Amino acid sequence: MLSLTKTVWKETGLRKPLDPVVLTNRGEVKNFFRTALAWKGTVTPRVIPRVLITAVFSVLVVWWVETFPVFTLPMTPFEYSGAVLGLLLVLRVNAGLDRWWEARKIWGSIVNQSRNLALAGYGYSNIKTGPASKFLRWVAAWPHIMRESLRKEKNLIEVTHLLGDVEAEKVRRSVHMPTYAGSRMIEYVRELRKNGLDDFAFAQVERERALLIDAIGACERIRNTPIPFVLAVKTRRFILLFLLLLPFGLTAKVDWFTPLIVALVSYPLFSLDEIGAELQNPFSPRNLSHLPLNDICNTIESNVMSLEKSE
Repeated sequence: MLSLTKTVWKETGLRKPLDPVVLTNRGEVKNFFRTALAWKGTVTPRVIPRVLITAVFSVLVVWWVETFPVFTLPMTPFEYSGAVLGLLLVLRVNAGLDRWWEARKIWGSIVNQSRNLALAGYGYSNIKTGPASKFLRWVAAWPHIMRESLRKEKNLIEVTHLLGDVEAEKVRRSVHMPTYAGSRMIEYVRELRKNGLDDFAFAQVERERALLIDAIGACERIRNTPIPFVLAVKTRRFILLFLLLLPFGLTAKVDWFTPLIVALVSYPLFSLDEIGAELQNPFSPRNLSHLPLNDICNTIESNVMSLEKSE
């Protein structure tokens, strides 16, 4: 499937997604130093420019205080405000992590529901060709359609491979692609009912189909409901004020070491803030550690289509 996808990207000129090795979530390696010093797939490249800006600003503050020693600050307010800032950042990261983990659980249920849907519809059917085969292909294509819908993309490369150009174009032109896929699946279930699909199997198919519609709705809720803007504003405003004033408190104590200390303080602050922002949309391939939806969809397709191959 991966080689097929690469071929279609090359021949059709469709936009290739960003490198999944860099952005998708991957397990940490056991080697401590390899993990600690990792560069790709981390927020470090995105926050380093901000860290450098705070360091340069601190150099200017030290020079200004050395030249015109008229304004410094005690460190006590930073000790208390730092604790409050830490709580805000923990809240922001936890909010993003909750969304990421909920999305992963939903896609875990999609895997099971797709398998159950295929087993009930295809397994209990008296015929294994015609409507049954088409039904199976729609079940295999549905996760790909859901993924493309969540990413607001319409490449549908795998759908074209499974259903053909005509059906893929109909899906592409529909108002809501997963709903259209569900309606097409109902048409084939109706045909299967005429060919021996009993009431028990029909009820099971309808149950799993409804759960898949619920799942895409839950994913759309996560995607379309960002973290409250007021939380992002207050957190970043607090970080900005903290880092702007911190050099004035450090200069009297550490002198020209102030830029280094401010850089070391700003790095975790900017990193935690960026992590919270990155985790808000776990479906977008442009976000770090997004869910490996391509792999999940390919796994579902392989499992579902194996039913036909086993006949």
